[in-house]
Amino acid sequence: MVNRTVQWFIAPEVSGDEPLLLFSACDAGYLGYAISLIKSVDLYSPGATFFLHVINPGADTVSRIGILSGCLVSTRLSVSFETIDLSALNIDQQRAYYASARFLQLSNILSVFSVPVFSIDADSLVVNPFDFDFSNKTDADVIIVRRNLTEDQPEHLAIATGSIWLAPSEGIIRLLREVSSEIDKGVVERSLEWFVDQRLFFRQMNAYADQLKFYNLKRKYADWTFSTSSILWAGKGGLKLYDLRFFLLQNLLCDDAQKRTISHHLAEEFFTVDNSLANEWIRSRIATAVEGKYLQSLSNRSLNLEASTRTIAFYIPRLDLPWKRMPATSTQFPVVSDDVIDLRLRWKEFAVRMANALERAGLTVNVIELPGWEIDRERIDADGAALAFVPHRCHLNFLDGKTPVLFYMQEFFRWAFVVDGRGWSAASSVYPVARNINSDKAQTSFNEYRARLVDGRLASKFAQQTAKSKRQLIDEGLLPFDIGGRWFPRRTLRPYIFFPLQIPTDQSIQLFSDFSEQVLVESLVEWAKENGVTVVLKPHPANMKSMKPFEKMVDDTYIFYSEANVQDLIAHATAVYTINSGVGFEALLQVKPVVTFGRVEYDCVTFNATPATLDEAWGYVQNSTAAELEVRYKNFVDWFLECYAVDMSQPEASKARLDEIAAQVLSIISQFVVR
Repeated sequence: MVNRTVQWFIAPEVSGDEPLLLFSACDAGYLGYAISLIKSVDLYSPGATFFLHVINPGADTVSRIGILSGCLVSTRLSVSFETIDLSALNIDQQRAYYASARFLQLSNILSVFSVPVFSIDADSLVVNPFDFDFSNKTDADVIIVRRNLTEDQPEHLAIATGSIWLAPSEGIIRLLREVSSEIDKGVVERSLEWFVDQRLFFRQMNAYADQLKFYNLKRKYADWTFSTSSILWAGKGGLKLYDLRFFLLQNLLCDDAQKRTISHHLAEEFFTVDNSLANEWIRSRIATAVEGKYLQSLSNRSLNLEASTRTIAFYIPRLDLPWKRMPATSTQFPVVSDDVIDLRLRWKEFAVRMANALERAGLTVNVIELPGWEIDRERIDADGAALAFVPHRCHLNFLDGKTPVLFYMQEFFRWAFVVDGRGWSAASSVYPVARNINSDKAQTSFNEYRARLVDGRLASKFAQQTAKSKRQLIDEGLLPFDIGGRWFPRRTLRPYIFFPLQIPTDQSIQLFSDFSEQVLVESLVEWAKENGVTVVLKPHPANMKSMKPFEKMVDDTYIFYSEANVQDLIAHATAVYTINSGVGFEALLQVKPVVTFGRVEYDCVTFNATPATLDEAWGYVQNSTAAELEVRYKNFVDWFLECYAVDMSQPEASKARLDEIAAQVLSIISQFVVR
């Protein structure tokens, strides 16, 4: 049996209205080719949806794909990772698997999204916009390069599987799974060889000949002669090395700065020698590749990296007025409490530390403080920096434009920030996080934070009441209780679900939840009363006015309201239910069962519920064990705080992450300039 795991690294964004999904698969060694391919799609056929499947991703794959995702202007990128043990195979057999392993994931995509898929070899390039004219036949199930139409060919050469158009039909899905099953059999039996994909697919074509329609693919979608009128150049064997046009484009679009620099010099020399109109087409393509988005004459482009192209704009929200837009005539600005000032000063601290890391990497940083609502695409493009750091936004609510951006956000604790090319939480490039996430580099944060919690040194993100004993909380009516005992009545804690309320209009709900908070709480309240389960609601301290509708749901029988310290409420709860609050992250540290109704990074280690699955959620709570939860929680917390977030409370880990981000910035801006 093949030991394989497949998981999404960047989850799909498919509406179902797409005319086509593009797909390619590769191993870590071929990732550079796939990056060039995806960038060529972004530049020369904008607006596509691209699925990339990476087999046995390497140590730097996550970083490279994160950078790629942040650079794309118009392409929606989804990425899946496949991990499989191929250690029993020799090198040639492993290469044969990498070249043929795409069929299982293709069948999964077709079955889930019901949209035609065009599968492309990773070392191809798109050079003109897709016209979707793959064949003159409208009843096609498969459109593929068929070499056996005019004369018989050996089985391994009868078709070419580098470019295949596939309809989303049940027959096609079965065919692909048959091919995949045979490839897995070859892995187990160690019988894989080169061209195994073409042999097996051709056999299934013959087996399904009476059920499905197989037609020949037009040359423009699999052109290894590199015509300027074609749409896809197929880099077959050594051809991609011998044609200067293909070589230049592929290397100008790769993520290797040295290759890009050398290729740019070659392009300059080529067009200096030959300025004929015949070269104008490839000149424009190469100019686009150099600029990343805009056409510009290569002869006018300086090879020196000007100072302006090394300037980073770091925008931070104004402390006293971070997000709200006040009327121009207003003189009534809100009073800011000491605690809020401390909370917001962390944004400045992060800006200072990030700017320092960037300047140590040789970049110039302008820190710009503005009211949050003024930090928009128009302002950023007008400032003209090489790259901008944008606070409290994500790709879902920030327009595309000329200046590449990295989004940053304060998450879960005051001192923890995430930086990502797509945004924060469920908008980030790492979401959904793998359920078995782990890293050899991460191993200390969970235990460190648990120790802080025990010692009373772990502050929540928002100000809380003083922590109290269980007896104090019960006596002061901050926890639900029952009175028992015939002769000596005594108040005893009643088991309860803790639901921390969030601000209903918060971005985390609007962007990352399919249900409003009102609907979720009403559903939970109704379920709790029907099942005799107690629920404790805690108002969000940052906006008490928005909590009024929830306070009305309290009946002091099953539904209670408490403003106790959030850590106390977690500690004594049976479970924590939340949409996607930072309190859910704190509950991981106390090893409580957590149920999430929205999307958030840590939902990979929680029960993901809806109003319709409250019974199942309660079953999960009752059957969870602390030992099993702690293993999952530790892996996630260690990874999040050490490998993804910048945790300023841990200086050594924080500096390492800041330096990694600075290196990422250098790589991104090198996509848009030539050094």
